[in-house]
Amino acid sequence: MENKTWRYFAVTCLSFCVVGIYVLAAFNLKVFNPVAEILDDYSFTDFYYKLLDGSGKRDTSRIVTIVDMTELTSRRDLADLFLNVNALKPKAVGVDMVFEGYKEDVLGDTMVSQAAKNVKNFVFSYKIIDSMDDATVRSFFTPSDSVTEGFTNMPRQLYGGMKRNVSIGRMTGGAVQPSFIKKVVDIYAGQEVVPLSEKELSINFSPKTYRVVSWDSLYEYRDLIEDHLVLIGAMKEEGDMHYTPQGKIAGVELLAYAAETMLMQNEIKAAPEWMTAIISFIIVWISVIWLSWYKQAVGGKKNLILVLLSTSLVRGLLICAWLGVIVWITFILFRTFNYSISLAFAMSAIAFIYMGENLYDSIKEITLFKKKKKEEKL
Repeated sequence: MENKTWRYFAVTCLSFCVVGIYVLAAFNLKVFNPVAEILDDYSFTDFYYKLLDGSGKRDTSRIVTIVDMTELTSRRDLADLFLNVNALKPKAVGVDMVFEGYKEDVLGDTMVSQAAKNVKNFVFSYKIIDSMDDATVRSFFTPSDSVTEGFTNMPRQLYGGMKRNVSIGRMTGGAVQPSFIKKVVDIYAGQEVVPLSEKELSINFSPKTYRVVSWDSLYEYRDLIEDHLVLIGAMKEEGDMHYTPQGKIAGVELLAYAAETMLMQNEIKAAPEWMTAIISFIIVWISVIWLSWYKQAVGGKKNLILVLLSTSLVRGLLICAWLGVIVWITFILFRTFNYSISLAFAMSAIAFIYMGENLYDSIKEITLFKKKKKEEKL
């Protein structure tokens, strides 16, 4: 008599093996290159964010305000903008713009340089060029003791463009340099919120609305500037748009999500790989058991109802319902504790359970056949 426990275990393992074969094919065969790139850039948290956004309700940030300066091109106007924002007494201001090199407008250069050195609680951005031994692109008036700056580089996949993490710091020039976001957040909080390190935080992209004030409407919305964390940047510049779990958004809005994540310390915590593997195996193992029981219960085909229940369509619907229950449980965990468990492999393995059963039965038949032949020879 067949050991059912062993069968359930073997079918579970074979289901994961089938998934593994498909994954290996996707990453090693050129014909599957587009699929590999999608898989490499996919995160299960993206699915959770879509569920959160499905309600249509978005919280409005009470901490971060964005000042849109897309229409401003003159350094004289930008200098005035910095002084006007500073006059409204924000707690911290981040400027998502690099003033690279001098322009023909000498007065404009002088005005923006003086404004940068006179404003309080401002952080200016600079870029680190990865392909040039960590060379930097800075504003022409930095480095300066009277100007605070931080790098705005965002970690991403090598071949994918999706932005999900924010750096706390980065090793450059023999020392760990704080990021733009860390400096802005620390100034806003009046203390160090997270210790300086080379670690990355997983940005919490739970749907949120950030209030945007146009550069020419500052005094009309002074209540959104005073005592707020203000980010100055371009909301409508195509060259500064980035792909995130919230879709394609402006760079300054991406920085807003990052700043609030670091300030509130509500970053998304991903389950360790070993825990994900164990949970995935248990889920698939339970799936194998109840699908096997269901198959035995309706397999007799004694009447029309049992015949209908034994069809592939009904079994497929039951699997979908079961997957829905699993996703809903993990979604509640994500929403309540900002804890993410990736079910991608578990869901894929469940989809291949019947193939795993067929493989097991085939292997069993071949083994029994060889054993029988061997006994006949004896």
